[in-house]
Amino acid sequence: MIDNSGQLRDEQIATLTQAVGAGAAGRVPLEVTLAALAEDRDDPRLAKVAQRLSAELTRGVPLDEAVQALGRQLPTEVQGLLRAGVASGDMAGTFERFADQRLAAQRLRGRIRAAVAYPLLILALLVPLILFISLYVVPMFRDLYTDFDVVLPPMTMLVLVATDQLPGLVGGILLFVVAVPVVLRIFGGRWLFHRVRSTMPLLGRLWIWSAQREFAALLASFLDLRLPITSAIAHTGEVISDRNMARACRRLSGRLQSGQPLSRCLSQSIHFDRSLVALVAWGESQGLLAESLRIATEMFDDRIEQHATLIRRLLPPVALILVGVGLFFLIVGLMVPLVELIQSLM
Repeated sequence: MIDNSGQLRDEQIATLTQAVGAGAAGRVPLEVTLAALAEDRDDPRLAKVAQRLSAELTRGVPLDEAVQALGRQLPTEVQGLLRAGVASGDMAGTFERFADQRLAAQRLRGRIRAAVAYPLLILALLVPLILFISLYVVPMFRDLYTDFDVVLPPMTMLVLVATDQLPGLVGGILLFVVAVPVVLRIFGGRWLFHRVRSTMPLLGRLWIWSAQREFAALLASFLDLRLPITSAIAHTGEVISDRNMARACRRLSGRLQSGQPLSRCLSQSIHFDRSLVALVAWGESQGLLAESLRIATEMFDDRIEQHATLIRRLLPPVALILVGVGLFFLIVGLMVPLVELIQSLM
């Protein structure tokens, strides 16, 4: 399946970066590596992108122009990675470090998905049950009470009114969940989607810290490749997957050009964690900026792990309590008039 934007999917990006990194490590020209990748008939979209980029480079077109010619077919992250490889003069090292960071980011996303999986599973089980009860079970009780002209207590009236509204409420929530990401991607792009995602209650912190961690890890890698700090920030903004953080990097790069230290520029932005700013300030004062960024990476790894563990432990009992309370009111509300009706008929 092709991504709706026409770009390469995650596994295709991984294949491309691994091939280019391996080719660069073996001192194979980039156009030759891409030409070999273009012969892959199992993945026509990846082969087409590789073939077009290889053809442009073979014609002698500079890499920047060749990348620009592909437009949105080549993801922003890969475009930035190629430019960073040229700027650092170490294409193999650049792609190797990016591949390592991508694997680490995928592991973090796996932890986040695991934290979200339980509530999604509960919802997937509850939604059909709720719809069945509201559309088939409750109407039978309503008809029964209407036929016998039973005076209903307030709790039963509340249950009947609530179940009448449930199908519309469930449909509206599902439509909202599906439509909002699509609308955000269409009208605001990936950066707006990523920004809104980070504001989600309880789960938003995971995405925020994931973006902070990726920023620190990528910037440390580019500094290890001996890129100037301004260039390293610019390439980090091109490569980072969180596009809201990428916008922050572009603004950060502009501030750095005025001669301010990195820690001060970071402190002027709301996008960067204060603990990251403190570590960067320490790294600048000790001449260990890259090392301080690696410490920040480990710190955010720990935060994500602890918060994901908290969510996995907190959500199951909360979900069970909510389900139990809902079932209690439903059963009591429906059964009390039935018991009174049976007693009156005896």
